[in-house]
Amino acid sequence: MNSFSERQLVALVQEGLPYDTRFFQQLITPYLPKLKGYCVKVLGNQSDAEEAVQETIIKALTNLQSFKWVVSFKSWLFKIAHHECINKIRERRWDIMRYDDDYLDTLEAKLPEEEDIAMLISTMLESLSFDDRNIMLLRYRTGLDFQEIADICEMKLSAVKMRHKRVLEFLACQIDPK
Repeated sequence: MNSFSERQLVALVQEGLPYDTRFFQQLITPYLPKLKGYCVKVLGNQSDAEEAVQETIIKALTNLQSFKWVVSFKSWLFKIAHHECINKIRERRWDIMRYDDDYLDTLEAKLPEEEDIAMLISTMLESLSFDDRNIMLLRYRTGLDFQEIADICEMKLSAVKMRHKRVLEFLACQIDPK
């Protein structure tokens, strides 16, 4: 299989649309694990996340013809996923990270001791607002830079940086309250 750059793949897919989509899989495949991981973390539900990823892929393919390089393909893809997750949350109209106490107890009992800190951080992230949690997930789960996150979340760059800083301060205080 030929190794094309992202720009070349986008051009090849755009050129072949709507009937020839053979390069689309090659374009989208590298992003699928992070895309799925992001949706699972945002939605807190495996089946909803899989649906959101499928909808993201369909919308990306449907709208790729009009894609312009104003942002990277990765940012554009995650913006679609972001909106799909928001739509899922609106559809179900209940708290996205609601677990009962029994579920948490069972989960904690299965964790080895060295994963306690990861569980603690995960629990703290669940207590954040949707916007703050989303910024942290986009930054650390997908590796996007602050400008890309601002574009995806439709926020100003300064607002994203400030929220990020405040969340880090909050987490630091939670871990080491002095």
